[in-house]
Amino acid sequence: MIKLLADKNSVSVIGLNKPIKSEINVPGDKSISHRAVMLGSIANGNSTIINLSVSRDNLATVTAFRKLGIRIETLEENKIKIHGNGLYGLKEPQNIINTYNSGTLTRLISGILAGNDFFSVLSGDKYLNSRPMARIIDPLALMGAKIFGRKNNYPPLSIIGSKLKPIYYDMPIPSAQVKSCLIFAGLYADGNTVIYEKNKTRDHTERFLSLQDYPFTEEGTADGGNIINVKGGGELKPFNIEIPGDFSSAAFFIALGLLLKDSEITIKNVLLNDRRVGLINILKRMNANIAIIDYREDFEKVGTIKASYSRLSAINITEEDVPDMIDEFPIFAVIASFAEGITTVHGAKELRVKETDRIKAIVTNLNKFGIKSKEYDDGFEIEGNPNYSEQLDKLNKSDKFEEFDKLNKSAEKKDNGSFDIKSYGDHRIAMSMIILALLLKNKETAVNDVRCINTSFPGFFDILKKIIL
Repeated sequence: MIKLLADKNSVSVIGLNKPIKSEINVPGDKSISHRAVMLGSIANGNSTIINLSVSRDNLATVTAFRKLGIRIETLEENKIKIHGNGLYGLKEPQNIINTYNSGTLTRLISGILAGNDFFSVLSGDKYLNSRPMARIIDPLALMGAKIFGRKNNYPPLSIIGSKLKPIYYDMPIPSAQVKSCLIFAGLYADGNTVIYEKNKTRDHTERFLSLQDYPFTEEGTADGGNIINVKGGGELKPFNIEIPGDFSSAAFFIALGLLLKDSEITIKNVLLNDRRVGLINILKRMNANIAIIDYREDFEKVGTIKASYSRLSAINITEEDVPDMIDEFPIFAVIASFAEGITTVHGAKELRVKETDRIKAIVTNLNKFGIKSKEYDDGFEIEGNPNYSEQLDKLNKSDKFEEFDKLNKSAEKKDNGSFDIKSYGDHRIAMSMIILALLLKNKETAVNDVRCINTSFPGFFDILKKIIL
């Protein structure tokens, strides 16, 4: 059971005591939705997008380009038509562009605005404005962009568009957002912009460029890296696409299907881009009962995911594993909590600069639940226990809370024995903790500050209610 608490920004979750057998759909992919709106707006002609994510982040992108003079028609709730004006068809906004909680919007649109001859300002909520932006500011400055941030690093960002020059940029940290920002800036540069990434990151932007017949090349290197070469001043053709379901949204229900005893959850029409399904590859190495059916490839790879209850084994995550599952670490931490043995994660320092410090948030919350975990500078460690829910339920019924305290002294409980958990304003932390709470049979958990879930997945509670009732 899940119910809103009095302040309507917290939920009370009662752990499930029966299995789930269900088939669901998840909203359109967020990352593709952002890029579709941006690239459709600077294409020459009209583009139609079906199954656009209507999360707050993606609606902020639609609003941003309307402010920049682009006509975007809402045909249905998640279907839009964009009247693209070409690379140089944007207009100076009359006021600040609100990026809310979206790091993707902030970073990607900066590359476009840097090449347009007008002044603009980007500002988000308190969480977004506390996220460092040097990783885009520095390379854009090398291209001749005039971009200024608070303390030279944080939003609000003011951008004075100017003529850009091409650069060769060796990305110090793999990041699809930074790469895409520089690709967008490269569209406006006088010559070829070359970007090297030592580990290939998600390639949604490159797939759009191919779809739009834009002149660029991509090739692997002898050291396993990847080089993108973008020619400036080309033309982006319009497109018509249907966006597949968001894998990061599906991941929460994959976890529920794998971890809730005797359950099976099927998620239809999910994005299966090679650079996005790192979690599935890891889960298979953990002995997860997970299958892909109805696989097909069009603009992107798409299929149906079937996740069935599994007894999982712990795993060691290395730097090479991180880029392909960077958004899924909060829910992966929940999965690791029920895997036999000690799971370690290294090479994931980027988690420190997401919507919150996700490493700290994960470890703090797991310890409050009584799950043994600790921080590393670049990751975390979790001591998993496949029988944790059953042990906790047994202690609940016997009222032997002193034994629970022995199970893990770090656990924090209210006077009534329930758990009290914070989201830290991070949508993925909030949803992951709700899934964890559902896995603790008959146990009550309060998860606070859940309004942030609308940032990425406004239909999250609707789907949960459908499958658990």
